[in-house]
Amino acid sequence: METANPVKIENWTDIRELVLMSIGTNKGRWWADPGFGSDLWKLRQEGKVTYKTAGTLQQMVLECLAWLKDDGLAGLITCAAEQSGKNAISYTVTVVRPDGQSVMIKDAWYAI
Repeated sequence: METANPVKIENWTDIRELVLMSIGTNKGRWWADPGFGSDLWKLRQEGKVTYKTAGTLQQMVLECLAWLKDDGLAGLITCAAEQSGKNAISYTVTVVRPDGQSVMIKDAWYAI
């Protein structure tokens, strides 16, 4: 039986994968850790974007990425979000390593 290759954190570009995986995984659905992932699926159940949705998304993203700081992989994580359409929110996540290097990840979330 083949074993999977683990994510090598020494390669800083892998942090992008960890961020996108954390945001894109529904919390409670990953077999290895029920606390892993985001609650963005709850926003999708509402099916619409209101003036409060961007702030809620921003908070949910920061909550699901907190483990990166807890594990010492990041010194600072920020998220900016704004409504970019009737059913869309654009967001930017910036992750700063403890040594000061950073990566910026831009994406969009759609309510439907």
